[in-house]
Amino acid sequence: MKTQRILAPVDGSEMSRFALMEADVLASQSGGALTLMFVHEPATVHLMDDEFPEPVDMTNALLATARNCMQKLVATLTTPVANRHIVIERGSPAQTIVDHSRKYDLIVMSTHGHTGMKHLHLGSVAERVVRGSHCDVLVVKQPSDTTD
Repeated sequence: MKTQRILAPVDGSEMSRFALMEADVLASQSGGALTLMFVHEPATVHLMDDEFPEPVDMTNALLATARNCMQKLVATLTTPVANRHIVIERGSPAQTIVDHSRKYDLIVMSTHGHTGMKHLHLGSVAERVVRGSHCDVLVVKQPSDTTD
């Protein structure tokens, strides 16, 4: 598997950080580039027949905070500094990742593991990325602390 360009979507969860660490190992071992991606899906409030988009100043503050967090996160990686990149986008997380997938050899991401009604309601970003991606996708599951 060619892994010169790796995309690691992160959402701030512990599971996405775990997947990022796996992506970092792959990028370090292959000498490839590692791009961390955060996608903010702006909120829309529905009231009766009207829709109210997230205020621009709130979006800008959220994106600034995301950039700050991403810079701290990228500083912890073992991938050489010249091979580390950050991308911050607005939009649907799954669709944005799929749209960017043409530029990468591999996407390494986590899944939240929702099942039942929560999965039906929220769907799975990882599932949609796997189905729509233009490159290979490695879905990482964080080991549980409990033994079976």
